[in-house]
Amino acid sequence: MKLLILGQNKLVSETLAELLAEQVDLGLDWLALPTCALCWLEEQKEKLSQTHIFIINTDDAYQEGVDCLKTLRAAYPKAPIFVVDQHESPSLIALCAAAGANAYFSLSGHLNKLEQAISSCLTNS
Repeated sequence: MKLLILGQNKLVSETLAELLAEQVDLGLDWLALPTCALCWLEEQKEKLSQTHIFIINTDDAYQEGVDCLKTLRAAYPKAPIFVVDQHESPSLIALCAAAGANAYFSLSGHLNKLEQAISSCLTNS
């Protein structure tokens, strides 16, 4: 199975990929959040069709993250999409839930909940 991390903050996304690679046996990839999610989706269609789980790191790019989430949810209605952010902003959590996120995780907490969510997806697939 393949997991794709999308984010503007390269350090956070790469660190997240490294931590998850140690814990979860998945093919991991990292891409920058697109400015135009719809255009990007068309360009990446083949690569994304092989992706099973999406993680969106919204740090520094709330609007791009929410737009990307909406676009991915419309294109992949059954794919698990998780959002991670350094802060637990109630307004961002509400926006992400309304846009179709399966779960929201704070990077200030332990990542074991995210790992458990990914493991659950692997078990149920």
